[in-house]
Amino acid sequence: MEWLNFRHLYAFWMVARTGSFTKAAEELLVAQSAISAQVAALEGYLREPLLHRHPRATSLTPAGRELMSFADTIFAQSRAVNALFRENRSALGHRRLRIGIVGGASRNFVYRLLEDLVQRTEGLYLSVSSGSYEELSARLVKFDLDAIVSLEPPRKKDMAEVTYRKLGETTMCLAGIPSIIRTIQRGTSPEPVTVYKFRHPYEVDILGKYVRPQYPCALNLRLDTDDIPLLRFFANGGCGVALLPRAGIIEDIESGTLEALDITACPAIPIYGIIAAQTNPFVRVEELFRQGGGDAADHVVPESTD
Repeated sequence: MEWLNFRHLYAFWMVARTGSFTKAAEELLVAQSAISAQVAALEGYLREPLLHRHPRATSLTPAGRELMSFADTIFAQSRAVNALFRENRSALGHRRLRIGIVGGASRNFVYRLLEDLVQRTEGLYLSVSSGSYEELSARLVKFDLDAIVSLEPPRKKDMAEVTYRKLGETTMCLAGIPSIIRTIQRGTSPEPVTVYKFRHPYEVDILGKYVRPQYPCALNLRLDTDDIPLLRFFANGGCGVALLPRAGIIEDIESGTLEALDITACPAIPIYGIIAAQTNPFVRVEELFRQGGGDAADHVVPESTD
């Protein structure tokens, strides 16, 4: 029985990922002619053209796109083997976990969760990245990450490749320095209060639907973002209030620098932990995200494990 040459497949995969024979050769530190020969040999073996050759780039043929889906899976599994036997069992005995934090997830909550993980896992080394859901989920299914923390559950198209659990949830609030919060409570501000709003993952009009009916003072929306540290900065600046998840300002509330008003009718925002369905044995979603980090953050309610 004749076997597929995986060196040839890897050359094709690198050309497809980088978009050119030149870039693939640079990454693999070999001559471009060697890459061209390996891809040509693969096309000869499969009896199908896999790439359209253009002057400055390449593109996949229909057969190439089909083969690329297999190659992605094959080399993702190769990374998983490396992660298990080479990275997670280093000479220092460290277990390495790579965590992705989706933009908008409360850093306050996530950092306390990771602190809990480090304290209860001997010899653990963490590598933490941040980015969009699309960017991090693509890295997750290719085994470039071990887990993601997100305010959104996995997309339907990703469900076959990942598993997840709800870690907990956090309520929304209006946060600001004490004098501004008291002005809103009394409804006595002579000028509209500036609002810096968290961009809710489900695009809910929190200000119009929930805040204004509860706090009928004049509110002037000036900014919306999914960057919670930026909202925390504005809240502490004393020039307005931030409408954001309470989990993002726990330390400021505890220190007394900020006060917060609950938005009672607004649904809480869930926080999810996501891992690839086929991952290395060190990573189990139940263990990695045990009870959402326990009491990792006040006002974040862990999901029941009963």
